Parts: sequence; C-alpha cells; structure tokens
Amino acid sequence: MNFKIFLLAPALLLMNNCKTQTSQADTSVASANTIRINLEKQAKIPNSQVNLKFRDITEDSRCPVDVTCVWEGIAIVNIEATSGSQTNSFQVGTRDFSAKNVSKSFSFSGYKFTLVELKPQPGGKAEAASLTLKYEKE
Repeated sequence: MNFKIFLLAPALLLMNNCKTQTSQADTSVASANTIRINLEKQAKIPNSQVNLKFRDITEDSRCPVDVTCVWEGIAIVNIEATSGSQTNSFQVGTRDFSAKNVSKSFSFSGYKFTLVELKPQPGGKAEAASLTLKYEKE
C-alpha cells in the first residue's frame, strides 16, 4: 500500500502544477488606463460615473490580415457614453479621417478616450467583436 502512495504522489504533484500554470495563462490583466468592451455590451470606468456601450460597427474597410493594401482602410464604431443623466453618442475610427469627420478620440465627462484596437481584424481569426479604449482624465 505504501508503494502505491509512493507512485501516486509525483503524479498528483505534476497534475497540481499543470493546473496552476493553466490558470495563470488564462488570466489577462488590463492596464489601469484601458478598457475592453464587447459588442452590444457596456463597461464602467473605474472610480467614475462614466459608462460606455459599444453599439455597433458601421464601417470596416481595413486591410485584411496578411494582405498588402494600397490604402489602409478604416473601421468606424458607435459608442454611447453615459454619466448620471448625461448621454452622448460618438462615432470613433481606427484612425483620424477628416473626409468622414471621424477621429480616433473623443472627450466625455472629463475624460479623453482613444480607440486603440478593434477586433476582429478582417481576414483574421473568428472572434467576438470587441474594442479597446485608452482613457485619461482631462
């Protein structure tokens, strides 16, 4: 019987180690100044009354993954911002584009927000639509 425990102990230690490594790899830590929002979901800016909702993607002409394009294209998203009784809608682009009167950034309720990433990239892996915004106090 002691022989069985002797054989099982290393296996249990290995299994425990694998579990620990997996849980650490699954943990994603966002920077204190960024927030990720999935399509049709909302998120609250920490320590504020500001809530942002990722409404929809109105245009996405970005260059597909692994393709060389003459023009980089643009994606435009609609974001709804709420703070207390104040609500505003913003169109934000993956880059500034004056021809469409679109900017990467917008200001709301004392914060400046900048679009830093929109997923998925055309031609990339299939995943749920999400955006990442950087924010800072103005």
